[in-house]
Amino acid sequence: MVQNEVTGEELSSEEMLRLKVRLLTEGATLPKGYVTGRKGGAGPTGARYFILPNGRSCGIPIRKGKMAKRFNSAILEPTDSEGVWIYDSKYTITEVPTPEFYGRISEDGVEYKKLALLHGSECMATTVLQSCRYWDTNEQCKFCTIPNSQLSGNTTLEKTPSQIAEIVKETVDAGTIKNVLLTTGTPDNPDAGIGRLAKIARGIREVSKIPIAVQFEPPEDLNLIKEIADAGVNAVGIHIESFDDAIREEFCPGKFRYAGLEKYDAAWKKALQFFDRGDVSTFILYGLGEDEEVTLQHCQRIASIGVLPNVTPVRPAPGSQLANFIPSYVNRLDDAVEFFKRIGTILYSNLLNPRLTVGGCSRCGSCTPLQEAYEWAENH
Repeated sequence: MVQNEVTGEELSSEEMLRLKVRLLTEGATLPKGYVTGRKGGAGPTGARYFILPNGRSCGIPIRKGKMAKRFNSAILEPTDSEGVWIYDSKYTITEVPTPEFYGRISEDGVEYKKLALLHGSECMATTVLQSCRYWDTNEQCKFCTIPNSQLSGNTTLEKTPSQIAEIVKETVDAGTIKNVLLTTGTPDNPDAGIGRLAKIARGIREVSKIPIAVQFEPPEDLNLIKEIADAGVNAVGIHIESFDDAIREEFCPGKFRYAGLEKYDAAWKKALQFFDRGDVSTFILYGLGEDEEVTLQHCQRIASIGVLPNVTPVRPAPGSQLANFIPSYVNRLDDAVEFFKRIGTILYSNLLNPRLTVGGCSRCGSCTPLQEAYEWAENH
């Protein structure tokens, strides 16, 4: 049980799950004059990170105008205490402060914040290659905005091992981060970017033993996954995005054409030869109109072999083809909570506690209610 500072009441695991699902699906709106959040990139955008009453971080989608009304976004109001906010007049949450390393400059003259960002409260993330082959063929995932931040000058096209190693060393020494996440757009290369990721990981290993998680598509030769393990990586995410083939074909045309479920299954099983249960994961987007029963069936199937299904509410991003998309979870909060209870039960029954993964998205938990869903199942 955790305390609601506004009312003084205790929040049960069910109430915390409902709050997290609500924040991630409905989002919040800010008073005029307040900045919304980061724009562009490979991951969820338009969010600000806050610490919830249970002490965990949440990337809250910040919306305004018509979109705030469509999503039923409640007001997020500042208090007299710096960094402390009240959500929907009911919950006290605390903003994750901007990390000090954002103001630093690398040895080769690039701002740190253009090379890596803090995700949640303890994960440093970087997109090693800020482009993807599917944009070149107009087959990009419709929710993706990966080139936007580079085109707007907020990041660089490609990061080097020395740059990332430098930031890791400084942030670890300062106690700012506890794990590292390396993502990448998929280059037009049979290794799906594994070579670049491995180089960055090896550079980090020269200066730190910090846990490293990486994300990539299945390479043409699945034996290349061993290269990632040999480079010192601790966890991998190989993201199928949806188990509903009709949804994958519509929303991820390039990835759908490149690899089907059979190839992903083979890649997960290969990764489990080198990484522990729960440290192999896959993103499953919730809210694209998918068949939820199919999603649940496959989540149970892969969880049974040790692959953690990282089920995450889709967040329509400005600059993507889904900028004005209304997810299927809108106006269905009760259904969404029940869905994530079932996900939590799957995780708990297969002993896959996302909080115990070594690093990356599952450990961070800012963009998904998985940790709260697991705890609900644990208590029921």
